[in-house]
Amino acid sequence: MEVTVVKTLILFVPLILSGVLHMVVVRVNLLAALRRPIHRGWFGENKTWRGVLVMPLLTIAGVYMAMLIEPEGSCSVGFGRSSIVLLGAALGLAYILFELPNSWVKRRMGVAPGKLPAAHRFWFALADQGDSAVGCVLVYSLFLAIEWPVVVSFLVLGTGLHLFFNVALYMVGLRKNPL
Repeated sequence: MEVTVVKTLILFVPLILSGVLHMVVVRVNLLAALRRPIHRGWFGENKTWRGVLVMPLLTIAGVYMAMLIEPEGSCSVGFGRSSIVLLGAALGLAYILFELPNSWVKRRMGVAPGKLPAAHRFWFALADQGDSAVGCVLVYSLFLAIEWPVVVSFLVLGTGLHLFFNVALYMVGLRKNPL
């Protein structure tokens, strides 16, 4: 069990780093020219081309950092045996792409970007926190030899960690909404 949790936490390093740095990019409005919605009607104002560019690049840096701190032996997930650039770019892109369906559904329901609908609020909040974890664990499964307990742990802990970091980033002023 301990090895599973350690491996799961190591897999989160690239995503936590890129997610926090992405919020800094958004907050200070870096690359403002790319702050254009991918498709305003489909996904709303918050899903931008800047995120599509920045998240993969920042996640490449995150994979490199994770590779540097990855332990040897039974807790290794294999970052060093994978292409840092390909894995990081794929993770960053999956993170962004797997958030789009939930945004699309909410726009069809008339829910404003960054908000949750009144009906089925819990399920939409869960989807908001877990959608990117699903995309990222699929990428990890393609690039690394991760075991099923790690996959399950990643999905459960990923949803919780995403919520935790959203609230923390909100509290320090890097996010507009905690959810």
